[in-house]
Amino acid sequence: MRAQRPRTPWRCRLALTLLAAALPSAAPPTPPPVSTDAPVAVFAGLDGDWVGTFVGWDASGKELYRIAVKQSCRTVDATTQEVVLEDTDASGRTTRGRGRNVARRRADGSLELTCIVEKDDGDHVEHSGRLVKGPDGDEELPWFVARKGRSETFRERCLGSGKEARYEIDGMGRYGDSLVLMAGRYRRQ
Repeated sequence: MRAQRPRTPWRCRLALTLLAAALPSAAPPTPPPVSTDAPVAVFAGLDGDWVGTFVGWDASGKELYRIAVKQSCRTVDATTQEVVLEDTDASGRTTRGRGRNVARRRADGSLELTCIVEKDDGDHVEHSGRLVKGPDGDEELPWFVARKGRSETFRERCLGSGKEARYEIDGMGRYGDSLVLMAGRYRRQ
């Protein structure tokens, strides 16, 4: 004769089922909401996934490169936004990078902005930035770096919102003796 399992009363099964349904699912943790007066709020317009094209021209206007770009930005705390990027050139070669935009409030209330990017091809750059009002009165972020063999100045801005948002970069750089004019245009995904 086989031993029988003890039967769980139906009320107990029902209670366990209802309890399991009421428990929160194991969703990935989301970062805590960040106050609009937190320093990182200066980067809020960049949060999300972006795709577009980045182009460079020489001093005479000849196109030097055209890169397909995918970029994701995520606010992680009151001072930091993480950035993940993927650049694919005309030959199909892809370069990946990770970075962070950091905003800290100084004693005088102004913001100290830093953008640090590390790419898998060995490129490492740290830009300093500031928040300014552009020609239309909108907020823009000019970034700059000046070191031996490399100086860059460019501005970033976001226009519109939601799926209609555009992220734009315009600037110039000097790499050794070469002057490069650059522009990027991206759409939110």
